[in-house]
Amino acid sequence: MKKNNNLLKGVFIGMGVMVLTAFAAEKTFTLKFSETDINKHYQKLSVIRQIVDNSNLSHQEVVYVTKAIDSLQAEILTQVKAQIEPAPTKK
Repeated sequence: MKKNNNLLKGVFIGMGVMVLTAFAAEKTFTLKFSETDINKHYQKLSVIRQIVDNSNLSHQEVVYVTKAIDSLQAEILTQVKAQIEPAPTKK
């Protein structure tokens, strides 16, 4: 009986930990840059992309780096547009 009791406690503790971590699984971070800084970083990413395209890396490595840079640049554009464009108003 004691063995079942300990097993039951373990199951409940495990379920409790899962529930608590489920709520903290995703966090959102906001980084603030000036317009000059964000443009500088965006341009540097473009230069890195050109260097990688012209390098002697294997095709698979170039594709990986290029996709990572493209993804980062797309996210930068999305975040900047969201901060610049006013929120739609309800009429």
